[in-house]
Amino acid sequence: MMLMASGQSLTVSDFIDALARSGDAVYVWNPVTDEVDWHSKPAMSAALKGLSQCTTGTDLASRFDSEHMQRRAQWLQRPRTLTGFKAVHFAASGQAPYWVEERLTRIPSTISEPSLYVGFLRDVSDEYAHQEKLTYLACFDDLTGHFTRARLRNVLAQALVGSFSSEEAFCFAFIGLDNMAGVNHAFGYDVADEVLIGVGNRIKSFLGEDEVIGRVASSKFGVFLSPQCVTDIEQRLAELQANFRDEFIMTGSGPVSVTVSIGAVMLPEQARTTQDAFAAAEDALTAAKLQGQGGFAFHEPNIAEVETRKQNIIIAEELSAALREGRFCLAFQPIVTASDTNVVAFYECLARMVDRDGNLVPAAKFMPVAEQLGFVRLIDRRVLELAFEVLNDAPNLRLSVNLSPLTMSDVGWASSFERLTRDYPESAKRLIVEITESTALHESKRALDCIARIRERGCSIALDDFGAGYTSFKYFKTLELDIVKIDGSFIRGVCDSPDNQLFVKTLAELGKHYDLMVVAEMVEHDVAAALLRTLGVDTFQGNFFGPAEVMENGPEAHRCCG
Repeated sequence: MMLMASGQSLTVSDFIDALARSGDAVYVWNPVTDEVDWHSKPAMSAALKGLSQCTTGTDLASRFDSEHMQRRAQWLQRPRTLTGFKAVHFAASGQAPYWVEERLTRIPSTISEPSLYVGFLRDVSDEYAHQEKLTYLACFDDLTGHFTRARLRNVLAQALVGSFSSEEAFCFAFIGLDNMAGVNHAFGYDVADEVLIGVGNRIKSFLGEDEVIGRVASSKFGVFLSPQCVTDIEQRLAELQANFRDEFIMTGSGPVSVTVSIGAVMLPEQARTTQDAFAAAEDALTAAKLQGQGGFAFHEPNIAEVETRKQNIIIAEELSAALREGRFCLAFQPIVTASDTNVVAFYECLARMVDRDGNLVPAAKFMPVAEQLGFVRLIDRRVLELAFEVLNDAPNLRLSVNLSPLTMSDVGWASSFERLTRDYPESAKRLIVEITESTALHESKRALDCIARIRERGCSIALDDFGAGYTSFKYFKTLELDIVKIDGSFIRGVCDSPDNQLFVKTLAELGKHYDLMVVAEMVEHDVAAALLRTLGVDTFQGNFFGPAEVMENGPEAHRCCG
């Protein structure tokens, strides 16, 4: 039998040989005699070797599952169809099941020869096993075999929808192992994994068939109990805790004693979404753990806390949009010299957000959320970029920017800082980077490394809010500072506090010894300024001398005296 391909004649044998070289197994089936002739690669999988024992088309087809057989039969009954047939069969060869991809092609008949069918078989069991593994891991925890957090949320969402229509309440709870870190330390991580498996299995055996369990964190399980259990839910959960107290978890290294704390929430009364349900259960579990090992607590709704969370979500979305849309700007507060308060030593740059209507959003409204959720790193980076724009336009200006504790280890901020100081070295010499005393205390090694990098680029360093934390004068020796800013708590009321006056005077004298500029924050009136001047303070900052203001073209350039 001859075939035509690009003007050249090919025999059926040529075609079959080409397929055999590219695939795992090729067979030719004569439907008239039902005979199957195999043309296979030397190295075939066990699945294909088993199938290659079939000598008839009927026998081969019987090895495949019935799912695709009807469609295959329909294709075989259309003699004029030249398009091929393709399917993946669940095939049984011997005792083992396999996934086999079949491609079937019809070779049209001639006057002297009948139609033949050429089949191409490929073992795709490994591919299907991998896909099934991924599908499994998307729904089931690899260690315990219970639902994953994501799958549990999906099932919980369905249960919530059902409760809205049936008006039946049910209980959702977080069950957390107490002192899991101690188990890890005492027995090792392998035994700890056995403990987690044992805990999950015990919870599952304690639940009814209609009740669900999932692993929501490393040592925490989420469960929800059916409406039928609502009346005695606290008793049932107490019995579960007692079971853990009274019976060991058996492991390959011996028995391990564990206790569990439980935080529960009633749905849908106390939470109508999965997000709220998880948050409520987490809060209840936290309250339970505060009671000690084996604690139990029901969620107690806190309306103010719920409203705060909702407001935080709104602010977080607005922060994200403002950063994305370039709706951050700078406010500048002057730091004036003590000798002549009409002279500005430098300006502190403070972040301000602009809403979609063009109104300024007070920092107090968004900065706490920004710090809590990590947006402060992105804001600090944007402030740095804006500060360099102003410095480049005003060659006599000196500015300071704040570096939050989170930003100190932020790779993005460090990269922007390196680029900007490299591209604009003259502007870098007029930039002051402010770090807080608490950051210097708790991140001393990181602070030293960060300060070294900043100073290498020609910038100055200021220690902000000095005195607000566990004040230590060792900073004057260990940190290469240029400026120290006395926290406003020592400045407000300084006229009536001899202790505060002594602190300020001592600090001012140390500043002179180490050649530092000393700034008094929150100076509120002339009387305080006059006293601070006699105590040796170099510069003042406060609304009395100028509030933080957004200036369209930046602050006017002043001769810097620092």
